[in-house]
Amino acid sequence: CRECREVSLFMGRYDLEDQPQYESPTCKIYNALDLGGSQEKSTIEPRLVVMKFIEKEEHFVNEMQARRNNDGSPRFSSEFVIPDLDSYRADRDAGYADACKTWKPHGADA
Repeated sequence: CRECREVSLFMGRYDLEDQPQYESPTCKIYNALDLGGSQEKSTIEPRLVVMKFIEKEEHFVNEMQARRNNDGSPRFSSEFVIPDLDSYRADRDAGYADACKTWKPHGADA
């Protein structure tokens, strides 16, 4: 049901693995299954994605500047560097900020 999805998935669309694939002092990287948002067609094919969470704004900005040109286009060929599909900022997206505060791994206590 739609309500179940909203509660169990990160931002109502991403099924994140319980443990990060990689962790450093500046970020955590999770494998996830993107099931599509509630506004998208229900026929969307789930796709595997990787989500990189960066806590400090300065590190996020540096990452985006390294990957994108000033006009927002990718800086590198997707033949050599995996492109970012989307980005979210807690200071600009309340839904993302709420999801970061409330998401718990599947086996975690509520």
